[in-house]
Amino acid sequence: MSASSNRKTKVWMISGLIFGLIILCVAVSSITSKFLLGQADWQQHDNANGHQWLHEELNLTAEEAAAVDEFEPEYRQQRAELQAQFQTKVEQLRKEITTSDEFSDRAKQMIHELHIIHGKLQELSIHHYYQMMHVLPAEKQAHLRDIAAKALSVPQ
Repeated sequence: MSASSNRKTKVWMISGLIFGLIILCVAVSSITSKFLLGQADWQQHDNANGHQWLHEELNLTAEEAAAVDEFEPEYRQQRAELQAQFQTKVEQLRKEITTSDEFSDRAKQMIHELHIIHGKLQELSIHHYYQMMHVLPAEKQAHLRDIAAKALSVPQ
């Protein structure tokens, strides 16, 4: 009985240790995710409610917000058009790679066209960044510059 009792104690201790390690891993993962996702990121500007997020992140006054909002509708409209073109090219490429058995010239051309649209999206976003820079005071320009620099360093 003593050996059986000793074995049960060891099993419980090992189980408790494993459970504790799992809890520790979950906690570390959660903290790391919150830290990484909680940082200011320029790409949030293009998410739902992203424009409002940027207003809050930069602590814009009513006058600054109005100046930034002046060119936002045109940016959103151009971005939506480019995103629609991008999605169309993605669908065409998806069809090509699922129906073809080899890497064709057609697939190469589709990839090239996809890259062109992606470049236009990046150019539009950077142009929009400079539009905002021109209407913000120096301290908010510095904050926006930091947000944009961090976003550029994150591969998509």
